[in-house]
Amino acid sequence: MGSLYLVLVLTGGCSSVMDNVIGGAFKGSKDTEKSQSETETETETEEKKAPVSADSAQAMIGTWINKDYNSDKRSAKLVYTANSDGTIAYVVYDNTDGSGNKYEGTVTYKEQWTDSQGRLYSKSIVKLLGGMSWEALDRISADGKTLEVQSGVTEINPKGPRYSIYYRE
Repeated sequence: MGSLYLVLVLTGGCSSVMDNVIGGAFKGSKDTEKSQSETETETETEEKKAPVSADSAQAMIGTWINKDYNSDKRSAKLVYTANSDGTIAYVVYDNTDGSGNKYEGTVTYKEQWTDSQGRLYSKSIVKLLGGMSWEALDRISADGKTLEVQSGVTEINPKGPRYSIYYRE
């Protein structure tokens, strides 16, 4: 089995999901605690947090891809759809054509906010069918075309572990 990664988020993808979860995405890991304590004050002052609304959760709905991730041990395609219970269905594939490993689950949003640049942040719990779960932080660009996902952090860091970027299809 490949490694796995979610947003939601979901942090990312099929073959990278396991690596990311094992790599410290679980709440309470030492890396996660360190990241949260180091960035919490800075994040709180720059961003205006608000309750999750149906409208803001809809920003995630759709298909997101990164062709550079095809056959790269990380998910290349993420598909989010709305469930009637308010959660988001999460399906990720190793390749943009839907081939390779496929992982399914749900994303439940806990908190969302917009930063001064108009980017939408979402803090969520991703739960795969079968029970594995982790926390994720997603960021959607102000134009709604770019999704960044990282698990086990309170601030998106493109150079940090468990980071992935996708583009709306």
